[in-house]
Amino acid sequence: MSRRGAWWRLWPAWLLPAAVVALNMVWLTGLRGGLLGRDAVLARQVEQLEEQLKQLEAQHRQVTRDDQALAQLQASLEQLRGRDLGPMKERLVPFLIDMLARMGEAGLRPERISYGASLDEKTGLTRFSASYSVAGTYDQIRRAIYQLETSPQFVTIESVGLRGETQATSLAVEVQMTIATYFSDADGALLAAVGRTEASGDR
Repeated sequence: MSRRGAWWRLWPAWLLPAAVVALNMVWLTGLRGGLLGRDAVLARQVEQLEEQLKQLEAQHRQVTRDDQALAQLQASLEQLRGRDLGPMKERLVPFLIDMLARMGEAGLRPERISYGASLDEKTGLTRFSASYSVAGTYDQIRRAIYQLETSPQFVTIESVGLRGETQATSLAVEVQMTIATYFSDADGALLAAVGRTEASGDR
């Protein structure tokens, strides 16, 4: 009897174990495939979470930098309003004295000065301006402008108008100049006092 015939004759004995083995192989193959698929999904999720984490960390660093920049701006603004744009009562007289002193250092003496004050609606600050005429050489005028620009006071040179003689018989020119500063408030009494008088370079 051949071996094939013996196997077929004994099939009731080996068929059940063979079926069990086959089913186990199918189950293991499906389980392995499922595990591999799940691993791939988990790997993608981990990659996405890591990318989101990097984005959040970058946003956190940016927010931290923005907070620091905002704090510096607030500190600078407080310093500017407190020192450079302080109350009129504290800064007006020093401003006028410094302005006249710097013009005098350049050898120029304003004959008369007119003042003006107005509220700057954008900033809420009080704008104070001083307009005057002086006569001198170009070097003196350049020096006066330099002196004003380097003043520790908060000064803006708003306009400078040169009026030279039509006949070039003298190096002297007349200058109409307007400078301004800003205060954190307005002092009515000081403004009234300034409005009643004209400052002179001799004062």
